[in-house]
Amino acid sequence: APALVRPLARAFRGFTRTRGSLPAVGLVGAALVLGSDVLLRALVPADVAVAVPTGVVTSLVGAVFLVVLATRVRDTAAPAAPDRLRIRSRAVFLTTTAVLVVLLVGVALAAVLLGDAKLLLGDVANWLQGRAGRTVTFVLDTRVPRVLAALLAGAALALAGTLVQAVTRNPLAEPGILGVSGGAAVGAVLIVTTVPSAGSWGVAGAAFAGAAVSSALVFGLAAGGGFRQNRLVLVGFGVATGASALISLLIILTDPFNATKALTWLSGSTYGRTLPDVLPLAVVLAVGVAVAAARRTELDLVSLDEDTPRLLGLDLARGRLGFLVLSVLLSATAVAAAGTIGFVGLVAPHAARALVGRQHARVVPVAVLLGAVLVCTADLVGRTVIAPAQLSAGLMTALIGTPYFLHLLVRSRR
Repeated sequence: APALVRPLARAFRGFTRTRGSLPAVGLVGAALVLGSDVLLRALVPADVAVAVPTGVVTSLVGAVFLVVLATRVRDTAAPAAPDRLRIRSRAVFLTTTAVLVVLLVGVALAAVLLGDAKLLLGDVANWLQGRAGRTVTFVLDTRVPRVLAALLAGAALALAGTLVQAVTRNPLAEPGILGVSGGAAVGAVLIVTTVPSAGSWGVAGAAFAGAAVSSALVFGLAAGGGFRQNRLVLVGFGVATGASALISLLIILTDPFNATKALTWLSGSTYGRTLPDVLPLAVVLAVGVAVAAARRTELDLVSLDEDTPRLLGLDLARGRLGFLVLSVLLSATAVAAAGTIGFVGLVAPHAARALVGRQHARVVPVAVLLGAVLVCTADLVGRTVIAPAQLSAGLMTALIGTPYFLHLLVRSRR
């Protein structure tokens, strides 16, 4: 509402003052809510309109308006001073990596052995050799894919967050804020709520399709400004807002049983995963790590400023697009394998830079290890803290990530 009233000040001097603009903003806000409700009842049948909250419609309208506004706003982030370059010693990097590898192995073993049924290392050895009993075989056949899904999803989201933060030079950016995770969630929820018999591959394919559509929309609208950070993040936030509204609409209008399945998946659960479900994620993660390692110098340049990469002959828009496409693939595969898990793409890169500096040759491996440890730990705690009942990994990462996000906001203000 304020954004709609603000341009009127150019034509009417009375709106330049607060006493003139405030009543107009109030009237415009009332018209938006009332108009959304009238539009809803005009476009859909009465029995459906009763069930759909007006807030869903206003969110959709607001998302479209935000995207249009973002494509017209001038990007003021280009002249900002580059962040301070932090360089740590090689010994710090090697020590940190070794500690994280040990921690990762320990968390993975604990996740395999602990749960509603506690096992021993001997049981795992017998299972690997095909000599375990029926109970142990059943437990490990269902638990090991969950652990692998948590490890790989955490690593993929952390790598995607590292790429997004480098490209946008926004320390608070992550795949979810660009609408990629939201688009993948819309595709998956659409299949879960409309085709209840769809298998895991169907859900994964729908998640890929949703992520592809949302990313094409975001990148297409942001390409006009050379993928500059303000426009890219604002367009992505608008698409993410619209995706959330669509998800709410699908859940409201669907069968309650399917809605429960959708909410379980949206919370970031690894329940029911199988080895074929995590195979595409493993392949994409391997490719992503290889590309990030090979283009580590380009990542360092892109994350500095607008001018330095161009002076060195780098096609900045093309490089940004390549890294963003890779982050989309990583995010989509992670969402398809483990649902929507938030804050990993935000927390892991920040923690990695705090530990080993800002060189991406060191940030990438440390962030990948941190992401894997974080999600696997969250999944382990969720399965054991109230066993045999379970809490999803997404809820646990939110409990960890929210305080850290607030800490980053306070620190950025300082």
